[in-house]
Amino acid sequence: MSRAAIEVLKAEYARKADAVFNSPGAASAAALADLFTEDGVLDLGPFGRYQGRAALRNACENILPQATKWTTHYIVSPILEVGAHEATGSWYFLIKSVPQSPPGAGVSEILGSYADKYAKTADGWKIRESISSFFVPPS
Repeated sequence: MSRAAIEVLKAEYARKADAVFNSPGAASAAALADLFTEDGVLDLGPFGRYQGRAALRNACENILPQATKWTTHYIVSPILEVGAHEATGSWYFLIKSVPQSPPGAGVSEILGSYADKYAKTADGWKIRESISSFFVPPS
């Protein structure tokens, strides 16, 4: 049951992350931040590191949408280790995105992985930490 709940949590993360870019505003920012623990960490590498729900909401409402107009997240291949109250997860991702500039820019692909830590709270499983790593294909 816990494994399935964590898989649903990560699927909600994908959809709510897309909403931050596709329907930006306070509601989509809060919805994504609420998937994290109060002190949760979202580390997006070169796109910033945000800790705590207030910082996550601010980043999702005011910082991240300034650079990206549209995304769709594909998150696959979970490797999960689930305990009674804590869990870890490793996932691959493919993100299709369109930047805000230059005008008319096309879709680009971002490849990488997430290293996650989860905590079981009174409200169910939450993300305690999500660290993104990016893959650069050989040229």
